[in-house]
Amino acid sequence: MYFLSIFMMALFVSLSSASFADDSSLVALLRAQAFNSMFDGFDYYYVTIQSDVAQPDGTHEVTAVASGKFLDQTKRVKVRFLVVGETLVGGQVLEENGLPPCIVSAHPPASSL
Repeated sequence: MYFLSIFMMALFVSLSSASFADDSSLVALLRAQAFNSMFDGFDYYYVTIQSDVAQPDGTHEVTAVASGKFLDQTKRVKVRFLVVGETLVGGQVLEENGLPPCIVSAHPPASSL
């Protein structure tokens, strides 16, 4: 009985550390291919994986939340991504709170008088 409990504990630790490694590589992928541009210029931001569901066709549907701080303002975004291998092929913003996206205009706004 003692051996079985030690074995189960070792199995649990090895499985939990493997999923952590998967989460960290998934977070790195989401940062590189999506969130870095969303949070460009922010002091810092964090990414948390809420769910990672494997689909029958081999893709993954990942829901992630990113939140960051810029000066005294905060921004939080919840996004559902479709991941194929090491590539994001799509995404949908589910929630967005905080700072609006910054839109840089190439031309000065026209004024009518």
